[in-house]
This record gives sequence, structure tokens and C-alpha cells, in this order.
Amino acid sequence: MEDGIEKDELSEELPQKAETVAEENVSDLMPEVEHAHAPHGHGSGIRWLDMIVTVSIVFISLLSLAVSIEHGKSMEKMVDQNQKLVVASTLPILSIVGREFDDSAKPMVQVTISNSGVGPAIIDRFEIRYKGVAYTDEMALLRACCDAALLKSQKSVHPQIFYSTISGLVLPARQDFYPITIKPDKDGLDLYRAFDRARNSDDLTYRACYCSVLDECWETDFSHKRPQPVSKCQVSPNEKLW
Repeated sequence: MEDGIEKDELSEELPQKAETVAEENVSDLMPEVEHAHAPHGHGSGIRWLDMIVTVSIVFISLLSLAVSIEHGKSMEKMVDQNQKLVVASTLPILSIVGREFDDSAKPMVQVTISNSGVGPAIIDRFEIRYKGVAYTDEMALLRACCDAALLKSQKSVHPQIFYSTISGLVLPARQDFYPITIKPDKDGLDLYRAFDRARNSDDLTYRACYCSVLDECWETDFSHKRPQPVSKCQVSPNEKLW
């Protein structure tokens, strides 16, 4: 009986020892698992030094931003200046000039529109007015300002009257147009003198609206005032102009 009991106890102990040995062998084969550590920052570990580095980085970033903004403003100013130079290089300036003698010193009264600018003038509208009323041809104007002298000259002599359309034309720089010219025949000075008096009075006035090749437009009454800039020259499709 004792031998039987010892055999039973031995049979129970052998599996337990085998399990223990197996566990030890498995633990020997598996490497130890290291505990994960949280990543450390890139700071030096010295608080005041880290603060100085951070402030320096922020300061340099702000300085770079300020330099970029100033550079952008400088570029905008350069573009604006270049645009002004382009506009100035194409600027037309219209003026009215009167002549009383031709090149051979003979009597002549002439209205001359001159472009004293550096660019061509696209003249969309030109008006000659007598006492505030706009006229579109030379005979209507002469009848309004100088009717008696016109009738007398037509009966006795035949003055040379030259008329030129201005509206819709392009006047190059340093060039002239002549809206109206009167050259009297021999001894026929009445119309010449009457129109010359009207030309030198405040009753005869002129107006124009013109543009540059860059579509910069101005209106002028040919006084001492500067031409006034406008968005465009307003002209009706069927409007009859000088």
C-alpha cells in the first residue's frame, strides 16, 4: 500500500515540475520588455535659456514679416511711379491760339487748336460757342456773331472762309488744327474785323473733351484752369459737333 501511495504522489509531482521547468525555459527565451518613456523636449533644460531662445525666434519671425511688408509697399510705390511716368509720357495738352496775320504778313483771323503735350489727343468733342450757344459750322457762327459784316462782305467782296471739323480727330503732339480761318479779299476787311472783335471778347468761348491713348480723359474750357479729369467723353451717336 505504501508503495502505491508513493507512486501516486510521484505521478502528481512530475507534471507540476515539468510545467515549472517549461515556464522557466519560456521566460529565458523571451526578452525583457522595456517600459516606454515619454519623449523629451529639445530644450536645454535651463529654463531662462529656453525662454531667451523662444523670444529670439519670435522676434526674428516678426522682423522678417515687417521686412516683407515694407518690401511689398516699396514694390507698390515703384509700380505706381512707373504708371505715372507712362501716363506723363502720353499726356496731351490742348490750347487755343489766335492769329491775325499769315506767314506773309497779310491780314487773317484764325482760331487754332494746338496740342502742346507729349502724346496725341483723341478729341471726342469740340465746341465753339457764341454767348453760350454751341455752333456746328462756320456760317451759322458768323451769322450769330457778325451778321451785318457777313452780309456786307458777301455783297461787295468774297472773303476766303476755311472751316475744319475737329470732333473725332486725333491731334498729334506739337501739331495744330484750324477750326475756322478768315482771309479777306483786298479792301474787304469788315468781316475780318468783326470776327476778330468777337474772338477777343468773352462772348466767343471754346470747350473740348479729349483723351490720351491710355484712355485718360479730360474736359477743358481753355481757360487758365487745369483740364478736369473725367471717366470718359460723353457724345451722343447722332450728335452733330464742330
